[in-house]
Amino acid sequence: MGCKACGGTDIEHDSAKGMSYCSACGEVCEENAIIAEVTFGEAASGAAIVTGSFVRAGQTRANMGGPGRYGSGQESREITLQNARRRIQGLATRLGLSEHYIESAQRIYNLALIQNFTKGRKSLRVAAACLYAVVRKERHSLMLIDFSDILQTSVFKLGSTFARLVNVLSLQLPIVDPSLYLLRFASMLEFGDKTQLVVMDAMRLVQRMDRDWIRTGRRPSGICGACLLISARMHNFRRTQREIIRVVKIADTTLRRRLGEFCKTQSGKLTVSDFRSL
Repeated sequence: MGCKACGGTDIEHDSAKGMSYCSACGEVCEENAIIAEVTFGEAASGAAIVTGSFVRAGQTRANMGGPGRYGSGQESREITLQNARRRIQGLATRLGLSEHYIESAQRIYNLALIQNFTKGRKSLRVAAACLYAVVRKERHSLMLIDFSDILQTSVFKLGSTFARLVNVLSLQLPIVDPSLYLLRFASMLEFGDKTQLVVMDAMRLVQRMDRDWIRTGRRPSGICGACLLISARMHNFRRTQREIIRVVKIADTTLRRRLGEFCKTQSGKLTVSDFRSL
């Protein structure tokens, strides 16, 4: 091989940098060359390490070490993303979510991986947090406890992962609207053909609580439980606090506080007919 610039034949080869250059004029004749040899070095601990790579015919990436090991960071990242998509898809299928939710959750997971958010955390929890973020963004009626039931994990641990994800990625999610869950909870309480009427009055109660600032800083499940109990009594359904607690999954003290706060408002002192007329 000769120099294309000066025609010289004195070509120096630097195998460490993978380049060749003309010793006469300094022209670089070849660079980023792949060499078919493997050399060994020594790590800080004294262990021998491979510093070369094997490249087979038709192969687009180099694998370090023996078979079955992934030496390329790019390959490792692709495998991580594939596993994440499989987990997200599995969760979405069990929750009845469409492909749109899967694609959006995958994009959030990609951002989390770039930020090294997945390190030190269970991948299934991270996948669930990403999918729940999309559910919140799309204002779907699924709750975080639905994800924890499927994963058989603590809702508090899953919630901690979700809160951290939102903070790290600076996700802008809408405020949870308790009325999104009313129909679902009402169906579980078995109001029969009056389910829609109970839900409509419960929605009006949620709106009234919002105007009276009772919703501010409160979890939606407590608001839902209080509104459904009041609405059920308005329609002469004798649902007990224990039944509401079992369906909505809140503490009895939370339900009593929301009911007590509503009783102190002007709306809480109205009769049923007066409340509906307003």
